[in-house]
Amino acid sequence: MAKAMKSGLFTQYLERVSGRLLEEYPQVIATMIRGHAGVYALYKGERLYYVGLASNLMTRVKQHQKDRHAKRWDKFSVYLASADEHIKPLESLLLRIALPKGNLVKGGLPGAVDQRRSLTRLIRQHDSAKYASLFGGGLARRQVRKATASAKGTLVLAGRLEKRIPLRAEYKGKIYTAALRKDGYISYSGDLYESPSAAGRAVVGAGHINGWAFWKYRKTGKGWVRLSELRK
Repeated sequence: MAKAMKSGLFTQYLERVSGRLLEEYPQVIATMIRGHAGVYALYKGERLYYVGLASNLMTRVKQHQKDRHAKRWDKFSVYLASADEHIKPLESLLLRIALPKGNLVKGGLPGAVDQRRSLTRLIRQHDSAKYASLFGGGLARRQVRKATASAKGTLVLAGRLEKRIPLRAEYKGKIYTAALRKDGYISYSGDLYESPSAAGRAVVGAGHINGWAFWKYRKTGKGWVRLSELRK
């Protein structure tokens, strides 16, 4: 096997070769993979059968010629690792994605958070915002106030605004204009910002600034009022 650069997770690999090589050319295969840690895969024809990891790929693959997996595979792949700290999580990921027939246990992902509940919550928020946008008026305004009540930025407003809202701010006697877009971003001078304060700092430079007070929008019957009025 040709020598490879060792900058990545894997240094060398051998894919979908016949299992007969382990019987007919054991010393050749041993020279290439013995003592190497990594991930391996067993195939029956072109169908993935089993995925595993090993600190010694040669020993583990040969074991599978005699254990419960014997005669259930005829090809194998090996991926030699440069280090073993990420091998177990990678094996678990492969098991979850491929669901090989020969593996009895699905891979676990310790420390990873299942986002299914978050997805459900976000879909409900999106549907609520869409409903409010369709009916407008007081319902839409209540949605905006609820979304911004404790938020630092404006991205929570995505889908809740009926239209693009022009903004303006006065600094050192000069008027600056921006816009709060329907996707929640504030557009100023060709750039997009996730919060009023970030957009405000683009005007005044470094330092603390309360963007909700810095920027103003035109409110029906009241003229230009602070952006914080959206929160009330």
